[in-house]
Amino acid sequence: MRPALFAALITPFASPTGEVDLAAIPPHLRWLEAHGVDGVVPCGTTGEGPSLSLAERKAVIDTVLAHRGGLRVIPGTGCANLPETIEATRYALERGADAAMVLPPFFFKGLADAGLLAYYRAVCDALPPGGKIMLYHIPPVSQIPIPTSVIDGLLASHPEAMYGVKDSGQDDDFTAKLCGHYPHLAIFDGTASLLANCLYDGAAGGIFALANLFPRELRAIIEAFLAGGAGMAEAQARVAAIERLVKPTIPALKALLPRLADLPATSVRAPLVNLTATEADAIWEALRAVLP
Repeated sequence: MRPALFAALITPFASPTGEVDLAAIPPHLRWLEAHGVDGVVPCGTTGEGPSLSLAERKAVIDTVLAHRGGLRVIPGTGCANLPETIEATRYALERGADAAMVLPPFFFKGLADAGLLAYYRAVCDALPPGGKIMLYHIPPVSQIPIPTSVIDGLLASHPEAMYGVKDSGQDDDFTAKLCGHYPHLAIFDGTASLLANCLYDGAAGGIFALANLFPRELRAIIEAFLAGGAGMAEAQARVAAIERLVKPTIPALKALLPRLADLPATSVRAPLVNLTATEADAIWEALRAVLP
């Protein structure tokens, strides 16, 4: 199957303490589709999902689904508590999402595998007919890893509910392990600088924050892979350089929207902090030396 490129979609806000700017989402979706993105993941980490109320998350999901065009849509629906995770997941799937990406419950740390498995099984028990979930492994942020024992337990009890795993653990050995152990699941890389390695390991593609503005550069890695590898190292090196420069990731992406996508700059939501104009200018000048 052809590897897919997903954008971990940003959520536009009117101000750091303001409302979600829903009207800014459709133009971005059209830009992404026109630039080779296969799908979007709204309300994930890059989308500041944990900073959204449940009502806001539903409104973003509705807006994305209403304006998806040809894009696949896998909303982030994991919350800190089980009832809201179930509600958000059912909501997304009942309205036509391809799957739901479910973050582990992230407040209590050091969870026993049995507790995490029970949580995900409860989510799967509540899915609408045909609904599927993607597990979201991002221990650098959530501090809750998803071990293979939990994946094995879910495959034993709810195989029909399992879509795949997004691996943002920044460990390509673990991604390779997932690809090798679960060839029937869609394993997506979540670290742009590791995409080339993950494609060779058998990943189904990637879900990246950088795809909001740099789909051409990410797509070049995939196309080089499909063509036999010529130019792949160069394309991967360029993406790794971009990834190093676009920091902090979410504020930088939002500040760069006007320069790279001809879209209005938008705000992060507190507690994140917007870049100053000077900071944005410095990133832009550094990027100009990297972009083709």
